[in-house]
Amino acid sequence: MSLYRTWRPKSFTELVGQDSVVRTLRSAIEGGKVAHAYLFSGPRGSGKTSAAKIFARCMNCERGPTAEPDNTCAACVAMLEGTALDVLEIDAASNRGIDEIRSLRDAVKFPPSVMRKKIYIIDEAHMLTKEGANAFLKTLEEPPEHALFILATTEPERLPITILSRCQRYAFRRIAIPVMIERMREIAAAEKIDVEESALAAIAYRADGGLRDALTMLEQAAAYGDGRVDGAAIESAFGSNGREMALRLRDDVLRRDAGAMLRTIEEASDSGIEPATLLRALLGAMRNLLVARIDPALLARDSAPEDAAEATARAQDVESTTVLPLLRVLTDAATLARGGDARLELEAALLRFVLAGESASAPPSRPPAPPTRAAAPPPRSPAPRATAPRAAAPRAEEQPTISAAPPEPPPKRSGPLTQKAIEAAWPAIRGRLVAAERPLQAALDDTRVLAFDGKTLVIAVPGQTALSRFNERASAKVKAAVAEFLEADLTIRAEIAALPDEAEPMTNDDADSLLDYAIERTREP
Repeated sequence: MSLYRTWRPKSFTELVGQDSVVRTLRSAIEGGKVAHAYLFSGPRGSGKTSAAKIFARCMNCERGPTAEPDNTCAACVAMLEGTALDVLEIDAASNRGIDEIRSLRDAVKFPPSVMRKKIYIIDEAHMLTKEGANAFLKTLEEPPEHALFILATTEPERLPITILSRCQRYAFRRIAIPVMIERMREIAAAEKIDVEESALAAIAYRADGGLRDALTMLEQAAAYGDGRVDGAAIESAFGSNGREMALRLRDDVLRRDAGAMLRTIEEASDSGIEPATLLRALLGAMRNLLVARIDPALLARDSAPEDAAEATARAQDVESTTVLPLLRVLTDAATLARGGDARLELEAALLRFVLAGESASAPPSRPPAPPTRAAAPPPRSPAPRATAPRAAAPRAEEQPTISAAPPEPPPKRSGPLTQKAIEAAWPAIRGRLVAAERPLQAALDDTRVLAFDGKTLVIAVPGQTALSRFNERASAKVKAAVAEFLEADLTIRAEIAALPDEAEPMTNDDADSLLDYAIERTREP
């Protein structure tokens, strides 16, 4: 039997992560304030159906009504085995029409055969048709004394307001990461599954608040690893969720290391991590930094203890004024990525942030000139209509000004363009070309920077067919893109060359050279 079925909670004590719901239901049972209809709403795997079954046993236990059913009496055993005639679990997804609801309405009139209450658990209640919901209304509003309804749904907003108003509503929350990890640790120990803490955290993050999903993944990972579950087994069984790469990318961005940033994105892509997944994970990592600066205790629910501690420590070195603009940039990129090239949007957003930050923080080469005020132009009489072409209006910087010193020219580039800097920029250049003209993808696949002598840029292609495609379709486009991206008018040539086993890492000087060129572009009018 599956783990989530074996370990389905049998009492409110075993129902984890829903303390407020449990406390209220216990009080209602002990105080004799049980309503005739309940609505349990919340995300999948959060315990809605389990709570409904526990509540049914509380009401029909031979010792009851009681907040702690014994689970050993004949009534409890029948409910646990699913053979109780007076507790009916109905799947609204397959019994959603008016005919099925009419049958239910007719059956409600008859008293329970052996138990205290006749209880109807209606799962996926939002799947009821409009007609079925209307047929159900009168019964739900005024059921017989012996009837009790429990509706469970993941989408309460789809239920008619007329049904919502007739039920006591209990909102189930996503189960917190630390609570889920602790529960999985207990179950793994009982099932003799050898599991690492890092693997428990990885499963909890993937489960997205659903303990049922977490136990299913734990069982699958244990089968995959032959009883041993570690981080590698989770990655192999379910693929990477991008968290580790996102943390590396986070640190690259905060160091404003453009070269390392682009290499991390390239490595993530080679590892099979979708750019959209990496972008979402990076947004989460940046959000955690901001929350850690405001109130570290808030991370306790959303993160594993060691991850919360790491984010809190890292946040001490980062200002909120740095994280907030980056969050805005990433949010915009996530919106644009839905209908375009997610990798291009991610790279462009991060480069824009990094380069803008470098430009703002770079010290001026000379003391800045005092601010100037443009002189107001004297009144002019309307010019007579003429057939001769008029001269172009002077630019703003050519208008007469009153200043203590002439305006300073923008600072010049600090060094020559290097091959390593071009290599770091090549993924972004190639991505921009492919996004603009999709047919260029075949010509640019598996290309890389092979050589650069200061005037000629040599691009490596994998074979003769690729060489022909590059020369016919992409050469002129690459020249224009390089000129635009790096402000360099280079000769472009392609040569056939095998792909290297591993790219040589770019030095800090090479990355600085790339940054210098990109920064100047942001400064020029």
